[in-house]
Amino acid sequence: MTNNNAVVNFRLPQHLKTEAFEVIAQYGLTPSQVFNMFLTEIAATKAIPLSLNYLQPNAKTLAAMNEIESGTAERLSLDDKTDLATLLQQIAEEKK
Repeated sequence: MTNNNAVVNFRLPQHLKTEAFEVIAQYGLTPSQVFNMFLTEIAATKAIPLSLNYLQPNAKTLAAMNEIESGTAERLSLDDKTDLATLLQQIAEEKK
């Protein structure tokens, strides 16, 4: 009988492996089963079954990009480290 299984090796951070494998085990599955399910879905749908929306700029980012492209963005001048520290402090305060 011929074995048609392929072996795939890849690197990932140890903490990611530990966390992910714990979740997989909670579902009563093995990592091999999950990887097979994932690749089967990719092959069947010709798409990656993950949300990749984080790669798309949101409305606030698009507005800022438009301001820069149109030349209407506020320009800041930083003459020294103190100016930078002050600016960063102001930004931090605005986010609160």
